[in-house]
Amino acid sequence: MRDNIGIVTTKRTVLRTGFGVVIGLLFLSTITAYRIQDSFSKQTVEIHHRYVHQQEVITNLRRNLWQSGIIARDFFLNVNANKSQTYLMQLEKLEQETSGFFQEMRRLRHGDRAVDDLKAKFDDTFQVLRSSAAAGLDESQEYAFVQEQIVPRRDAASVLLRQLERANENSLTESEEQFSATRRASLQRLLVLLGLGLLVGIMVTAFSLNYSENLERQSAAHLTEVSRAKRDLEKLSARLMEIKEEERRRLSRELHDEIVQTLAVLKMEIMQVQSVANTRLPEVRENLARARDLAEQTVRTVRNITLLLRPSLLDDLGLGPALQWQTEEFKRRTGVSCELTEIGLQEDLPEAVKTCVYRVTQEALHNCEKHANATKVQVKVEQTRNLLTVEVVDDGVGFQRPLDGADLKEAAFGRLSFGILGMRERAASLGGKLHMFSSPGHGARVMLELPGQSITSDELTARPAVASV
Repeated sequence: MRDNIGIVTTKRTVLRTGFGVVIGLLFLSTITAYRIQDSFSKQTVEIHHRYVHQQEVITNLRRNLWQSGIIARDFFLNVNANKSQTYLMQLEKLEQETSGFFQEMRRLRHGDRAVDDLKAKFDDTFQVLRSSAAAGLDESQEYAFVQEQIVPRRDAASVLLRQLERANENSLTESEEQFSATRRASLQRLLVLLGLGLLVGIMVTAFSLNYSENLERQSAAHLTEVSRAKRDLEKLSARLMEIKEEERRRLSRELHDEIVQTLAVLKMEIMQVQSVANTRLPEVRENLARARDLAEQTVRTVRNITLLLRPSLLDDLGLGPALQWQTEEFKRRTGVSCELTEIGLQEDLPEAVKTCVYRVTQEALHNCEKHANATKVQVKVEQTRNLLTVEVVDDGVGFQRPLDGADLKEAAFGRLSFGILGMRERAASLGGKLHMFSSPGHGARVMLELPGQSITSDELTARPAVASV
C-alpha cells in the first residue's frame, strides 16, 4: 500500500514538474518573442532614421556647395561698390551652416576619413571664395577664376558627396543584412525554445494520458470490486435475514409443538389431580389451583413469544390475516386507532414476499409506537399485476428534519435507525424500493414497493439483490 502511494506521489510530482517546465518554456518563448519584436522594431526605425538623416545632411551639404557657387556668381555680376562686404557675410553664414552639417556628419559616420576629406574640400572652396573678394579681378579674369579655381573644387567636393551618398547606401545595405542575420538568429533561438516546449509538452501529454488511463483502469477495477462486494453483502444480508426467519420459524414451531403441548398436558394432569384432591385431599386444592394458574400463564407467555418470533397465522392462513392480527395487537397494546386496508391482496405470494411485507409493517408500527406519539395509524396494502405496495401512515410528531425519500441513503450508515436499515435491506433483497416522507409535526409515511417479478417468482434467492432508494 505504501509502495502504491509512493508511486502515485512520484507520478504526480513528475506531472507537476513537466507542466511547470512547459509553462516556463511558453513564458520564456513569449518574453523572447516580445523582445525580438521590440528589438526588430527599434533596429528598423534606427536604420531608417540613420539613413534618412545622413541623406538629409548630404543633401544640405550639396545644396550649400551649389549655393556657394551661386553666391560667387552673384558677386561677380554685382556692380555695387559695397558688394565685397555683402559677399563675405553671405559666405561666412553659409560656412557656419556647413560646419554644423559636418559636425552632424561626423557624429553619424564616426571615424570615416571621407568626411574629413570632404570637410577639407569645403574649407578650401570657401577659402578660395573669400580670396576672390580681395583679388580685384576684371571680367575676363573672373570667368577664368571661376573655371580654374571654383569649378574644380566644387566638382571634387561633389564627387566626395556622391561617394558619401553611395557609402550611406552601402551602409544601409550592410545594416539590413546585419538586421536580417540578427533576425534569423533570434528566430532560430525562438524556434528552439518553441520546439523544446513542444517536445516537453508532447512528453507530458503522453505521460498524462498514460497516467489518466491507468487511473481509469484502477478506478474501474475498484468500482467493480466495490460493486461485487456490495452485491455479495446484499446477498449475505438477504441470506442472513432468510436464515433468521427460518430460525424464528423453527423456534416458534418447537415452542408451540413441544413446550406449549407439554404445558397443556401438565395443565390437564394438574386438573385431574385437582379433581381427585377435591374428595380425598382437600388440603392440597389451593396449591394445585396455583399450579394450574401458573401453567396457564406460562402457556400464554410461550404463545406470545411464538407470535413475536413468527406468527403461525403467516404460515397457516397467509399475509392478510397476519397483518390483521398485527394491527389489532398494536391497537390493543397502545390504545392507538389502527386500520388495515387491503386492495387486491392475493394469498399465493412467495414466502420471501410475505415475510418482507410482514416485517416491514411490523417495524413501521414499532416505530410509530416508540417515537410517533400518534393518535391514528393507517396501514394500506395494495396489489396490482405489476406492483405490490404497502403504506404505513401516522399523524404523529414526524422526524426532527424533513425526509423526502432520498434521505434513506443515510440510513445505510446508521444515521436514522437500524430498524429502517433492516427495512431497506429487506426491500432491496427483492429488488424493491423503500420510501419515507416526513416533516416535523406532520407525521410520517413509510411506503414499500415490490415489483411484479418479485411477487410472482419463487426463485428470489437466485436473483442478485439490488438496492434502490
